Amino acid sequence: MVRTAVSRKTLREQVAEILRRKILNGEIKPGERIIEADVAKAFQTSRGPVREALRQIEEEGLVTYESHKGCIVKTMSYEDMQEAYLIRSTLESLAAKMCSGNLTPELEQQMEKNLEELGKAAEERDLYKVVELDEEFHSYVAKASQSERLYKVWKSLESGNTAAYYTMETESLVPFEVIKMNHQRILDAFRTTSVEQICGEIERHYMIVPETLFQQMQKKKEKSEM
Repeated sequence: MVRTAVSRKTLREQVAEILRRKILNGEIKPGERIIEADVAKAFQTSRGPVREALRQIEEEGLVTYESHKGCIVKTMSYEDMQEAYLIRSTLESLAAKMCSGNLTPELEQQMEKNLEELGKAAEERDLYKVVELDEEFHSYVAKASQSERLYKVWKSLESGNTAAYYTMETESLVPFEVIKMNHQRILDAFRTTSVEQICGEIERHYMIVPETLFQQMQKKKEKSEM
């Protein structure tokens, strides 16, 4: 690992962010072991903040602890991804129903601003920023429900979305060219269509990634069998 000095102001958060970025960018791959002592040495800090950072990204679902192995970058299967996205899309559809398909002016403005930033990040192929903005956009959909309980349940599934981007080499499958448009369709649905159509748009949006991954897995399987 390259030696990296970090500020002690918010050390745990900074270490967690660096590790998260390395996982997302593929520098640390699914199934790879993260050694606490090596991370502490690389970041020129004690093991305490590193341990806390690892615990944080474990709660996010990016890593898991395995017996006799320690901290391992989690591999998300197609089935895991499909399940996580089905639950998230169901919750966001429920949010649309709870607000009767009506966004507050503030939320609509925030979503519009988010889409502009998402478009720029996609043009620059900044995957880390794309993931952050993708999560932010969908948080506005959940918040439209004006239900703190629904939002908390939705937020607890955040790791599934992040993991979907890095696991099984899906970065090559990220549709940078159309990712802004795919999200714009949801906002446009809130503006112009019925609640039923909004829910349908949300569901279609969430099924794109699992379906693309499944097709890619099938191609790899066919090649290996040739």
